[in-house]
Amino acid sequence: MKQICAVHAAGKPEVRLYVADSFWERLRGLLGTRQLPARTGLLLKHCNSIHMFFMHYGIDVVYVDKHFRIVKLVQNLRPWQISGCLKAVHTIEVPVGTIAAMGWKLQEPLFL
Repeated sequence: MKQICAVHAAGKPEVRLYVADSFWERLRGLLGTRQLPARTGLLLKHCNSIHMFFMHYGIDVVYVDKHFRIVKLVQNLRPWQISGCLKAVHTIEVPVGTIAAMGWKLQEPLFL
């Protein structure tokens, strides 16, 4: 995976995103990791649903449309759960607490 972008919010620190844009990178996602470091995340391009099977920790999930406007927020998705959003084009996985810390809201655009 490659790091190519950062999400910015007014007055908040940036969140650096690794990008999974191939089928295999999206399929693997965060599997096999023990934690997601603070202020980092994974952008799953062209993906509108995720699973937490075999994960060891929870995450916050941000679903965005083609303009990177937030269409759904899921806080503290736990291992063995699934989540999706039909309106989403891309999915961003970040550490638990990031949504609240960044103050992200529905329909807010993320700046990459």
